[in-house]
Order: sequence, then structure tokens, then C-alpha cells
Amino acid sequence: MPPPTSVRVLLFDPERPVSRAAIDWVADRQSYARVVLPPSLAGRDELPARARHAPFASPLPDTARIAAEAAALLAGPGAGVREAAEAAALALLEGAAVIVPDRSSFPSLIPLSSWSMNLPGRPTDGLLAQHLGIAGRLPREWGEAAGVARAAILSGDAGLLRRAVRERRLAARRQGPERFARLAKRSAGLRPAVVYLDLLSAERSATPEFADWLRRLEPDRMDALLSVAGAIFI
Repeated sequence: MPPPTSVRVLLFDPERPVSRAAIDWVADRQSYARVVLPPSLAGRDELPARARHAPFASPLPDTARIAAEAAALLAGPGAGVREAAEAAALALLEGAAVIVPDRSSFPSLIPLSSWSMNLPGRPTDGLLAQHLGIAGRLPREWGEAAGVARAAILSGDAGLLRRAVRERRLAARRQGPERFARLAKRSAGLRPAVVYLDLLSAERSATPEFADWLRRLEPDRMDALLSVAGAIFI
């Protein structure tokens, strides 16, 4: 069983209220974790009442502020994109996995993705819970890659940044199938299963505004945001 300090971030489609069944699944199967609701989604009146009690929680104010600022800088147009960017930033800052109940969120995550896996059908509950644990370890395991990403962004060199993005995607495509091999040996089918979340993949990560904002962060916050997190569709 994962340690009591495990963190998860819940992302749902802002245009489709999260179901009571999804909230019950998370509460029952992630009861040992702290399940963070992004502030942009937490205040919705249509949230099931159970989502307002443990294990669901709000992020720390400073963490929420940084995630919201990152989302505002990186999110492109489209429904749910800013919420997805906020959830990705929270997961990176918290060292967490993202739980996604609804397949309709997949298009909003792809602009932030370096690799993804589809399946023909839904895995068992046990496999989903196990792979949430695997996804939750990604920010720490990818932590060493943050230095290369930081140097590329802060350099202001567009070519260097493109190479860094390409190398991260190649690494994700090599490692992802190995880490999630129990789900499938390769991506197939139409059901989203795993998405690697990488803010470096966002088109707007190359802007001077994002680089200037990163420079103002504490080094540990900057490096956390430049790691990789994982989203699991339940």
C-alpha cells in the first residue's frame, strides 16, 4: 500500500460535472492519500457532497497560486485547457499523480503531453490503483531531467529548447511502455489510459513571459515544475 503521504490531483471536465460514482471510487480506493482538488474546479456547486470531505482537500495556498499562474501562462484556447494545466502544475509541485474520471478530458491534456497510452477497454480497479502509484512516482523519478529543461528555457535559445522537448519526448516514449507494461505492451484502442504531463511540451513554454516567471520562483519550485507527472484515466 502507498504511504499515507501519497498525493493525488483530481481533474474533471469543467463542462461535464464529475459523477458521484467517480468520487466514490476515488474516496474508497485512494482513502490513504490526500486528494487535491484544483481551486478552479473545487468551488463548483455540482460537486458531489463527498468531494468536500477527506480524502479530498485543497492545495496549500502558495502551491495553488503558483499552479494558477503557470496555467494562465501556458494554457492555450479550448474548454478545460486551463484547468488541465493547473492540475498538471499541482501534480508536479505536489509530486502527485492526476486522476481523470472522464475521457472527455483527454484533448485538454494532449497539449501538455510528451507521451500517452490508449487501451481497448477499462483495466481492473486493482490495476488502476496500482498504476496510480506508479504515476505518483514519476515526478521524483524524472527530477534529474529538470536541470536540462531549466537551462533550455532560461537560455532563451529556441533551438536548444526544441531539442530539449524532443529529447524528453523520446525518453518518455521509451520509458512509458516499460513502466506501464502491465496495462498493455503498446498503445492500442480508443480509451485513454495514461498521459505523461510535461509543461515543457506546452507551446507557450517557449515564451519570454514563461521564462521570466520561472526565474522568480524558488529553485526547488522551478525544478518541480520542470519534471514530469502522470495522469491515469479511471
